[in-house]
Amino acid sequence: MTRAIHIILIAIGLPFIIKAKEEPKKDTMRLKISSISISNKNKIISKLQLIQLVDSLLELDSINDEAIELISYYNSILNSKETDLSHVKYGRLPATNFYDDFDETTIFQITPETEFPESQIIKIESDSLGIYHHPRTGPINSKYGWRDGRMHKGIDINLHKGDPVVAAFDGMVRIAQLKDAFGNVVIIRHYNGLETVYAHLSKIKVKPGQVVSSGQLIGLGGNTGRSSGPHLHFEVRFKGHSINPASIISFTEQKTHNDTIVIKKTKYGICAFPSNASIHTIEKGDTWYEIAKQYGLSMKELCILNNTDKRYYLKIGQKLRVN
Repeated sequence: MTRAIHIILIAIGLPFIIKAKEEPKKDTMRLKISSISISNKNKIISKLQLIQLVDSLLELDSINDEAIELISYYNSILNSKETDLSHVKYGRLPATNFYDDFDETTIFQITPETEFPESQIIKIESDSLGIYHHPRTGPINSKYGWRDGRMHKGIDINLHKGDPVVAAFDGMVRIAQLKDAFGNVVIIRHYNGLETVYAHLSKIKVKPGQVVSSGQLIGLGGNTGRSSGPHLHFEVRFKGHSINPASIISFTEQKTHNDTIVIKKTKYGICAFPSNASIHTIEKGDTWYEIAKQYGLSMKELCILNNTDKRYYLKIGQKLRVN
């Protein structure tokens, strides 16, 4: 018995045992070594639960090799470099079917368009993937598209410095640091292959490798990087390519247009839109070209869908067929 406890002390360190003595032994919710077996190693536990397991050993008449192995195993997992990457819904890292690695330094790794299928359907909300949560409520300062001779690859949401910014979907933080024009930026990779970008933050509240849930605080709004005033620059990307967030998210209703999207390779580049898209309602600033580009159509195809050979003046609120 004494020899076994010595082995455990060496395996997990004296501080754990000291903390364990502070735990109230009448807590019936604590894990017990007798309730977990080596065959159930897929179960993920926290440091506190590991302490509770060690504490439960002191209540046993004898300690077998299996119990020692179990605690040593969990301790090695908690102390490994991959502690924060430990257990996610689709394996140790998200979207391994779309990405070869999990680069925590490079902002974007652009996959050549030649490696894209012509189109693919991606689920963005489900019981297993989680649901969308608006990153920040506020008026839109700037839309996706060309601005001042430069492509603006996201949507700017107005806020005040210090306002909370939250994760849009469940995922894992890939980037969380100061990065050039983005300022303080957080990039989250999601389990479906999408990545979301949150830039110009005043403070970052997460770290690379951290698993986050939809709606979880990831930073505070700010004005860092190349920014003319406090706002959240929000992007959605797939394999490094930017897609219009408004194509998949309603920023007025603060929800996704549909739980499934189509990602399509077109002559304009990579685009995404709801898989059930059939009608587009004209908004301020819409043009025939931008609408066609948004849905992966040529302007001729868009005109044919709407029974017009000649592009006519578009009015706000007007509806166009896009499928």
